[in-house]
Amino acid sequence: MKKRFFSILLSLCMVLMLFPATAFAEGNTGITISGPDVVCAQQNYYFTATAPEGVNLDKGFGFDTGGKGSGVDMTIDENGVGHGVMLTEWYDLNTNYFDLSVYGYTADQQFVSATKRVQVSQDHVYVDGVCGCGAIDGYIVEYIGSGDDPICMEVKTHGKNLTLRGETFTKDGYVQTGWVDKETGAVYALGDTYTEDADVTLNPVWDELITLSVPFTTTVKLGGEAVPGETTFKLAIVGANADDSQYADVTVSASVTTNGEGSYEGTMTLSGPSRQLNDMLCEGAFVQQVNEGKDGWTYDDTVWGLLLWQGIAEYSTDDAATEDTVLILPVICEEADDGMYYDLDWEANPVDRMTFTNTYTKSAQPAENNPNTGDSSNLTLWFALLAVSAAGVISTGVHSKRRRSS
Repeated sequence: MKKRFFSILLSLCMVLMLFPATAFAEGNTGITISGPDVVCAQQNYYFTATAPEGVNLDKGFGFDTGGKGSGVDMTIDENGVGHGVMLTEWYDLNTNYFDLSVYGYTADQQFVSATKRVQVSQDHVYVDGVCGCGAIDGYIVEYIGSGDDPICMEVKTHGKNLTLRGETFTKDGYVQTGWVDKETGAVYALGDTYTEDADVTLNPVWDELITLSVPFTTTVKLGGEAVPGETTFKLAIVGANADDSQYADVTVSASVTTNGEGSYEGTMTLSGPSRQLNDMLCEGAFVQQVNEGKDGWTYDDTVWGLLLWQGIAEYSTDDAATEDTVLILPVICEEADDGMYYDLDWEANPVDRMTFTNTYTKSAQPAENNPNTGDSSNLTLWFALLAVSAAGVISTGVHSKRRRSS
């Protein structure tokens, strides 16, 4: 019996010696095994095998789980690429990995192989939020307004960002400017990106809508004999010590209509979210009259500065509000490379109102020697009719005299 066993063993050794030295070579053989490095224990593992030029793949592939192994066939497509699958039932969750081996032959029948180790995870492995076994990992994002508002909900997919809603809720006298996570205090802008892989409940951030008033006076002076009729003058914000995007939702209205010489009072109103008005006025905004280039007018180009005296409260989810005062200050104007530079004259005292003086210099039209009576009739026609009438009277008189003579 022992002689027979040694005979078989010797024969096997002789057969193995017939293989070339590269028969069981692994590593950089040129064969590539493509597939994830980690697989969920509940999903099959799909992979492809690609051989370099001059190597033909064998359709069989092997796997070793550390405790057991076997060989299974791949599908070779027309391009010579192998497509294989490792079934979940072949996994060994005690070792939590398996080695895939694929084989091939060179043109001179040299045997080559390549091996890839794949980890097996007992937890779901998500790619773009979807596990290969079909499970979807999602997180609930709730938007809650007041008690009367409906609750809105969205699902954030694992590993993917979610674009938060824009303005969703309304409240009298307020505007929604964002979202706040009351649990963590995190604040998000409307339409912001939510990146956390976690459930979250968001409440609206409210900003009070307020209107600020600034008085001004426009004076009309005469620089000639003519008196102007009704004329409308407007004011505009020409700059601020803040980026204009910070007060994009603020509306400004300021105009006054004059009629002849005199002083006319008007009011500039600035309306919008309190936070934006604060950003606009906390370091100064600058007002100038709009020069519309109307004929005969010389416009006052004075620039006034507006400064918020009492700061507006930070954004809040309650109804707290503050009363604010706008100071009016002279402005220092300087030419700069990128245009006119304005700054508040901090050494000057505030004034009660903005003032502008415009001069009308158009001369009166000279009077004509013959006043226009308003009668534009044709005098020649009247003279012709008068001559015809006279001739008729004379002819009638001559005719009557002849009759009496007869």
